[in-house]
Amino acid sequence: MDSTKHNENKSFFTSKRWLIYIEILSIVGFFVVAAVYMGKSRTNPSTPNISDTEKYLAEADALYDKQDLGRAVNLYWHALRAYDADKTEQNEKERLHINLRIADIYSQSNWFKDAKVRLQHAAHIQPDHEDVLMLSGKFLRDDSLPVEATEQFLKLLEKNPDNAEANYLLGVLYQGSQQYKEATTYYQAAIENDPELEHITSQKAPIGILARLQLSRTYNKMLQSYRFVDRELTSTDMAEITRLETQSIILLKEAYKIQPDIQEIRDDLIRLLYVRANALKREAATRPYADALEVYEEIVELDPDEILAWQEMAEIYESYLRNPRKALEMYRRVYALEPHATTLAIITSLEQDIDK
Repeated sequence: MDSTKHNENKSFFTSKRWLIYIEILSIVGFFVVAAVYMGKSRTNPSTPNISDTEKYLAEADALYDKQDLGRAVNLYWHALRAYDADKTEQNEKERLHINLRIADIYSQSNWFKDAKVRLQHAAHIQPDHEDVLMLSGKFLRDDSLPVEATEQFLKLLEKNPDNAEANYLLGVLYQGSQQYKEATTYYQAAIENDPELEHITSQKAPIGILARLQLSRTYNKMLQSYRFVDRELTSTDMAEITRLETQSIILLKEAYKIQPDIQEIRDDLIRLLYVRANALKREAATRPYADALEVYEEIVELDPDEILAWQEMAEIYESYLRNPRKALEMYRRVYALEPHATTLAIITSLEQDIDK
């Protein structure tokens, strides 16, 4: 029996080892394929005919839009070699476009050294082009040079104040340096200039959505500063606190309505709703308890598994609103999510009280 068990264990570990080997080979294979697509164009000495470049460029742009980056960069390189072999003022626009696209693809693939080389070629053609300034700013930001990155984005906005992404990226930089007032200005501009919520391949969501999320977080940072004020808060302070909290929630609700699949938005919104509900609960009059209930209901609508919200509603119905039937309903939801002897005892007690 021991021998059989030993053989079974040996077989298990042998199988497990092979699975690890297969996984490693799969990963290596992925990078080899990527390298072939992205690198072979630079080493291939053949130069395509200039008549084929429009076809290569159109196909490459279509693949780029689909984020099929390996095949796209291969075609971009074919087109670029043709244009570089016959450089003219007439094809500067195409050479600029191709160099920028290759730089962006390399950046997305973490080939930063090659990306910067391509950006230099693009900058040599037109140093003040919006996309050159944009990509330059991003590279400087990624190199932990926020001041220099800010300069590039500001130059871009001098040319085009309505560029939503540049406004958003400036907001992020100012937020990171705790310049919250400046950050709010640029986030608001980003939202205003992306009314259609256009898709940008370099971002995980439309700029208008991301700006709402970060503007809400900036307002919360501004709210936190009131905790450290070494004086009694004035009526003006309280009005500003209320405004910031309300605006934070409104922004997140707008973002969630448009794009509910982003977990960060939902989590931030739930957290802020808890803060609001708890503040309403602290007030003594009956009406704020009803207001708090409405907020807790919003929370469980966002996430039906938020057990704390069900618990809070149960306590309000039981202790403050004297509604045992609604309290029982809430406690049953709590128990379904997290069975506990204490909750079961409360349910039993309420059932007995209702049956009397």
